[in-house]
Amino acid sequence: MKITATKTYAFSVPTGQTLSDEYTGELISSTSKTWLFFKIETDAGLSGWGEGSGEWLVPAVEATLKEWDVLLVGRDPLQYKELSEDIQNRLPWKGGPVFGTAIAAIDTALHDLAGKAWNVPVHALLGGKRRDKIRVYSNGGSFASPQEAAAGARHTKALGFAGVKGNPLESRTWPMDAAAIEHSVACVEAMRREVGTDFDILLDAHGSPTPEMSIEFARRVADCRPLFLEEPVKTGSVEALLEVTHKSPVPIATGEKLFTLDQFQPLITARACAYLQPDLTHCFGLTGLLAIAQAAEAEQMLMAPHNAGGPLCTAATLQADALMNNFLIQETNHFWLSIYDSYVEHDWQVQDGYIALADAPGLGVEVKEADIAKLPYEPMAYRQYRHADGSWKGW
Repeated sequence: MKITATKTYAFSVPTGQTLSDEYTGELISSTSKTWLFFKIETDAGLSGWGEGSGEWLVPAVEATLKEWDVLLVGRDPLQYKELSEDIQNRLPWKGGPVFGTAIAAIDTALHDLAGKAWNVPVHALLGGKRRDKIRVYSNGGSFASPQEAAAGARHTKALGFAGVKGNPLESRTWPMDAAAIEHSVACVEAMRREVGTDFDILLDAHGSPTPEMSIEFARRVADCRPLFLEEPVKTGSVEALLEVTHKSPVPIATGEKLFTLDQFQPLITARACAYLQPDLTHCFGLTGLLAIAQAAEAEQMLMAPHNAGGPLCTAATLQADALMNNFLIQETNHFWLSIYDSYVEHDWQVQDGYIALADAPGLGVEVKEADIAKLPYEPMAYRQYRHADGSWKGW
């Protein structure tokens, strides 16, 4: 069997929301999100699909995949590990979000194709599942007000998810805004009162608060027992992350802005957080994600993979989750799950906090190629997070 062609499909899907900065009035969230699907075709009539989606990355990733077409056509797709490694070995530049996302699309598509060729799901291809279902939470919880936060948590619980994640501290108008802490604490308290103790609350600070602000916030919400506080500081300083980890009574999670095992290794060695959150779509695919999970397992760190991509990212990540001994919980989004069937055929249903693991060959989904080929593409709007004085708030 030989690869005969590769194809890319970049298209936009509605987000269902519009957000503007309350001080500048500037748009801080696009009304659409860009996905990039990648297809590998063969002379045996089999094909494999991967995903190279990434907010504001799609044009660069798509161009990279098209450039690498010459490195794939004519090769044996069942040598899926060798092919991904070969491309990386030919390049003098290593790592980074563009290469990491492009390799992830290829790595995932090759795994999907191999699974179909051998008529087994990816989890069987890679050694066998450790679990039959995957514990999932939904992001997108509201922090607009305590009332909206409680209502959103109640709705997410009713949909069957194990937890809900929202974004605290984003109302701050300067780096140590006490009112923003008070507001976020009130939202978390309202959520906990509304959903009781048998439902997880997860908090994502998006990597922009100061360590001091995150520590104070964590102390104030500890009684509400959040499952974790995600990205409490900017990426880049293990020392800052360690300070928050040592002082926070809430477990710390991070990792979506890191791409290679080499970048994760200092956090693992120092046990600088409790939970790691690599994103399969950016960390070089199934191969990269599972290598990070194995390294983390040696330090008894748990995995809570990030997922801001589309249905192919979700399908591949669920397969990886099944293989991890140290899996904790998987990020999903109830809105995206509700519209995935417009783009792929799947059998995912959230029930009692879990999604059952598919046993269909490959990733377990079928892309609606004719439908996605007709969809328009539009660039995403760049976010504008500002303090009251006009200074950059961070992302």
